[in-house]
Amino acid sequence: MTKISQFSAKRLNSLDPNGTVFAEYTALANKHKAVNLGQGFPTLHVADFIRKNAAEAIAHESLGHQYTRSEGHVKLVNALAKYYSPKIGRELNPLNEIMTTVGASEAIYSTIQALVDPDDEVILMQPYYDSYPASISLAGGKPVIVSLKPKANGVSSSDWRLDIAELKKAITSKTKIIMINNPNNPIGKVWSRDELMQVADIAKEHDLLVIADEVYETLVYSDSESPMIKFASLPDMYERTITIGSMGKMFGVTGWKIGWVIAPPEITRASWLVHQFLPFSVVTPLQEAGANSLEMAMTNGYFEDTTKTYQKLRDKLMKTLNDVGFHPMKPDGGYFIIANIAPFKVQEDFSAYLTKTVGVTSIPMRAFYQKNSHGEVQHYVRFAFCKDEATLDEAGKRLTEYFTK
Repeated sequence: MTKISQFSAKRLNSLDPNGTVFAEYTALANKHKAVNLGQGFPTLHVADFIRKNAAEAIAHESLGHQYTRSEGHVKLVNALAKYYSPKIGRELNPLNEIMTTVGASEAIYSTIQALVDPDDEVILMQPYYDSYPASISLAGGKPVIVSLKPKANGVSSSDWRLDIAELKKAITSKTKIIMINNPNNPIGKVWSRDELMQVADIAKEHDLLVIADEVYETLVYSDSESPMIKFASLPDMYERTITIGSMGKMFGVTGWKIGWVIAPPEITRASWLVHQFLPFSVVTPLQEAGANSLEMAMTNGYFEDTTKTYQKLRDKLMKTLNDVGFHPMKPDGGYFIIANIAPFKVQEDFSAYLTKTVGVTSIPMRAFYQKNSHGEVQHYVRFAFCKDEATLDEAGKRLTEYFTK
């Protein structure tokens, strides 16, 4: 167990001194030369027009190498306003309703730091992305957990449901925010309009804000039971919704680290007051490249083509997992598959076992749950399918050779 310094601030006690589970399993994958289907970084070809836009922006002598506007490069926030205004159903002001950040994680962190006081409560729906509780705890707030639960013998991410009575019960006089992830990481659930409206009605009834993490919004598959519905587009919800987005997820360029906050002006201003003392601004040439790429993607069929590509990769990994005896649940969105590994009756950490013995890395579901609260989902692991076909083929070969011998 790694120890933190005696001089460290007490607020770090809420964090795991070993770092995130993703770093842990990536290191394990590297050590054992495993095929890494744990961490969600794409290995697919980045579209030529995106790479060309990046190269041209970096080569631009007078533009690409200095600070840009702290709240967001003007060309990018204009492009984001053009893209999102029809999706949200209102004309967004790019200069005071959109702020760019160093990835979606900073968007979440800056927003929570701006809105959460000590002892404020923020409701999280587990499984959740692991930066949520960390960001809340570092602000002095309290994460309050409500669980999504799969129905018996469920086969799809849509089989995971929220118990609205449990959500209502979790609300107290200290509750300030509900966080929702759509599509959900790790399960790939795409929330239906009815489900979203139930959450929205509760937020309005109790005068709560909603942080809607929608970074996988462009990856919703043709066989999804529900379309992608932006939370801010729901009736009377724009004024109390903070939308989080990601260029890394949108274009498969996670190393660019560009995210954004979309919210009413008073909220984006509050988030910016924090943001200005973190990175101040986001890397200029990549914001320029992102703006140009988004403008092109709105008309060149990029989003439709990419979704089809990912759906084929999803189906490929689903078949492999089914063939070797896993019980995967088909995701309606995102680029992860969770699989039930209970039939294998492995006593140790299954993801570690799989990495060391089979040479394929997954992530244990405990990474997405409050400590000691993951119950029966301890029998699930998460695989990423945002990989090129050769990588998925090699993973499939190793899994098949081991589990069908």
